[in-house]
Amino acid sequence: MNFSEKDLLLAQQKGIINAETFEELIKLFNENKNQENFPETTKLKKKFTLENFLYYFGAMLIICTMGWYLGNIWDSFGHGGLLVICILYFLLFTVIGNFLWRKNKTTPGGLLYTCAVSVVPLAVWAFQSLVGIMPKSMDDYKDFHTFIRAGWIFMELATIAVGILFLKYRKFPFLTLPICYATWYLAMDIVPICLGQLHNAPTWGMRNFATFVFALILLGTAIKFDKNFKEDFSGWLYIFGSTMLWGVILSIMGQFRWDNEPVYFLFALFCIAYMVTSILVQRKVFMVWGAIGVIGYLGHLAYDIFEDSPIFPLVIVAIGLAIIFSGIYYTKNCDKIEKTLRKIIFGK
Repeated sequence: MNFSEKDLLLAQQKGIINAETFEELIKLFNENKNQENFPETTKLKKKFTLENFLYYFGAMLIICTMGWYLGNIWDSFGHGGLLVICILYFLLFTVIGNFLWRKNKTTPGGLLYTCAVSVVPLAVWAFQSLVGIMPKSMDDYKDFHTFIRAGWIFMELATIAVGILFLKYRKFPFLTLPICYATWYLAMDIVPICLGQLHNAPTWGMRNFATFVFALILLGTAIKFDKNFKEDFSGWLYIFGSTMLWGVILSIMGQFRWDNEPVYFLFALFCIAYMVTSILVQRKVFMVWGAIGVIGYLGHLAYDIFEDSPIFPLVIVAIGLAIIFSGIYYTKNCDKIEKTLRKIIFGK
């Protein structure tokens, strides 16, 4: 007897299985989905339930508190007191997370591990300030999220190291979030060191270059993870990488002045390429950013270039119809087209 996704959801709604069991069943089915004799009806996707929403919402509140609010009120405790508080929070999240993980509550347990990692940069900042190795110009933790400084790198390196350590023993994809965040900051903060400008803030061009390189490395790592791991460790890498690359291309083209029509057109082509990439790597985030860019370009054409032209709507309608019919053609030949594109791009 084959079970469908609706059957499992119904069982969860009736309280026969909980969200954790639902996730374990999905994991089991997905691990076997490539087997020849495995029923097609068992190829399921995870559902983001209210239970999971509460888990993630609670975790994000904690992460935001650790990353922003607690650092802003450090003067109430002093650097020493703040360091002790950070250590206590780190141990609390780790111990409770480990308890839940061993009870097969992997989602809340993994989220608490992520909360523990989010405490690390604040703890390192407090320690550096306490022993006097943090420059006076960086004696305000909130600047960590707004200014690029070479002195932040120890905070970022520690966060990355602790995150990887947790990820090694607890295979929870959300742990890649603080790692990605710290790596992005590191990619920008290391620029002054590489250029021998420890006391000068990087120019906007330096920031764009660092973000561009970081985004490409992140996306390359995400593609590699897709090939080598059953768990979805690449999800947040795709989100960070695609968002940073989209933003930095927008920023670079903005430096060429947006009153230049070729710049608009090139950015629209880039966004279309993003939408195609979404199909190839099966990640919706590329489609979202690509669609935002294309819609923005069409808005520019409608309100700035062809504002009073009665022909423009007809042209857009014609293009829309052409896209719809190309979709019909694609539906009939999707396997062949995607196989050819993957072979060209990924070599497989």
